[in-house]
Amino acid sequence: MDLNRLLLWMAGVSCGLNLMYTLRSAGRPQRGWQGILLGLLVTGGIGLLAVPDIAGYVVGSAWLLFVLLPGLVQRLSSRLIARRRYGLALWCARISSWLHPFDSWRDHPDVIRALQWLHEGRTDEAKAILHKLGRLDTSVGRMAMMVECQQTSGWKQLLAWLRISYPPNAMIRDENLLMMYLQALGELGQRQAMLDVYQVAAETHHATGGTTAGLVQLRVAALCGLIPTTDLLTDVLSTTLPDDSQQFWRLTARQVAGQHTTAGFHQLQTSASPYLQPMIESRLTSPLPVISPDELDSAATHTLGELAKNLAHESRYAVMHSGTRRRPYVTWAIAVLLIACFIREIPGGSTDSQNLLDLGALLIPTDLTPGEWWRMITAGLLHFGPLHLMMNLLGLLYLGTRLERAWGKLRMLIGYAASTVSAMGFAPYLVTLTEQQPIAILVGASGGVMGLVGALIGHLTVGWFRGRNRRISRQLSTLLLLVGLQTFFDLTTPNVSFACHLLGMLTGLVFALSLGALESLLARSHRADAAM
Repeated sequence: MDLNRLLLWMAGVSCGLNLMYTLRSAGRPQRGWQGILLGLLVTGGIGLLAVPDIAGYVVGSAWLLFVLLPGLVQRLSSRLIARRRYGLALWCARISSWLHPFDSWRDHPDVIRALQWLHEGRTDEAKAILHKLGRLDTSVGRMAMMVECQQTSGWKQLLAWLRISYPPNAMIRDENLLMMYLQALGELGQRQAMLDVYQVAAETHHATGGTTAGLVQLRVAALCGLIPTTDLLTDVLSTTLPDDSQQFWRLTARQVAGQHTTAGFHQLQTSASPYLQPMIESRLTSPLPVISPDELDSAATHTLGELAKNLAHESRYAVMHSGTRRRPYVTWAIAVLLIACFIREIPGGSTDSQNLLDLGALLIPTDLTPGEWWRMITAGLLHFGPLHLMMNLLGLLYLGTRLERAWGKLRMLIGYAASTVSAMGFAPYLVTLTEQQPIAILVGASGGVMGLVGALIGHLTVGWFRGRNRRISRQLSTLLLLVGLQTFFDLTTPNVSFACHLLGMLTGLVFALSLGALESLLARSHRADAAM
């Protein structure tokens, strides 16, 4: 596998897809990202024509530094904020703002500093920063305005400001503005109006499935007293929403539903961050009105029902944005096993053919190793060099965690193992040997990793048939696009086994569809037994 070619390929695909996403984004244009992505694509095209031998290294290095690293650091910053580790989060925000000082990222450190001071009880200093940032017409400015209103319960002022500053269509298309607007309506008891706006937003601006969309739905569910839906959303958002915030919204949903929550809010008040204290005090001194059966019209009631139904369906099938608390121990164990096997390769050379054969690589034609069926298993544990291992580990950790959270440990393990063995077992019948290459040596976990892709496609397909859902459709389309790109890469790159990848993917797909069919049969059987 050629690193120069791989970097050029990864940078090109990533920049192209992200550029399409930013151009189609419903919010305000991200000019900074668009300029960087377009510049890298143009540079890559010129480099491919002028200096193809180093173009990948040049463009790939720039992509890693100015696209991948800022995004990863910004995501880490969000997770550190959720854990109240503001010092480290502040450093991460500074690094990401240095690498990408556009699209209001340079203001992120100020927001984190304000949150840190709120957490420490330095309320006046924090509010001064938030008030200053709130004047900016950027995503960070809107975030600051939201935090300031949460601290002061200034929902009437926020609602008036939003209606004066933005037309209705702008608030619907921008998820941050939408979140502010919906919460203001809900906090003021205008739940009918809140659901009317949310329904328009759901119909005209399809939810992206990201964290902000989840926070929008959380506010709607909690402020309308949907207890199971609120609990589900706090679980999905557990990696980005602090524990005390999760408990705050759970108690809010119960307060609106008419349950006694005074003791719960008092208990939360003893352990919550100072940032949450004003909001908890507001719930205690000015409880939200209990939602009544005749408060909402039939359209709003239908909207709430659809929200609850869709979220329950998405939590089971739209797993590509899963954030549940379940730990993917099997995925981690497989990754550790692959690393351990690679360490065993090192003394004899991880790219030495004889060493790989001695350790269990699959040799084609298999007549040269008669009776050694175990190579179908051991070959999936070996890798040809560190780059090969790294690519498969990235795919395993990204895809395996999502499938394991959807299926559980045993099903995920069986699906991965079956895909790996199937890819290695049937590959000898599809690999074409030539006079220039009379033998072939196969190693790698890519058959199992592509099996995870196939299994996720199958899982999403089952979910799509059981309930047509936009988020599931979008995730399914993304995976199918990934398969198309992977196929093109396999067919145009030397020393990459398209046969193994195809066999692994098909095995995972068949396994997932079979599980879906079996579940449907069992469900029908249970319904028939209940009807008798």
